[in-house]
Amino acid sequence: MKYIMLAYTNPEGWANATPEEVQKACDFYAQLGKELSDSGEFVATEGLGDPSHTVTVRKQDSGPVATDGPYAEVKEVLVSFGIVDVESHDRALEIAARIVDAIGDTVELRPLMAPDGFEA
Repeated sequence: MKYIMLAYTNPEGWANATPEEVQKACDFYAQLGKELSDSGEFVATEGLGDPSHTVTVRKQDSGPVATDGPYAEVKEVLVSFGIVDVESHDRALEIAARIVDAIGDTVELRPLMAPDGFEA
């Protein structure tokens, strides 16, 4: 079963993080990535650009319109995603919980759909 883990964080917290705190987070993700690669559960992960570079395209009566984002003042923004291929929902929850416990960010966990419309 494939799951996407969407990580949200408060940018202010990271802007004020010490180099040691940043290094600790990097070390955690490096170790987790190695573990998931070794177990065959790793599929992909990417960090996302600053939200100020976000553009959203929506359908309107006049056709698709691109606007800058984000739209609302929010305390947490989407900063990265990871995709894992695991045996069970519980295993995906376990991985997400490790991230939340180690980093403090919020992780949204969602199953990915296969082309046939069923969970991958």
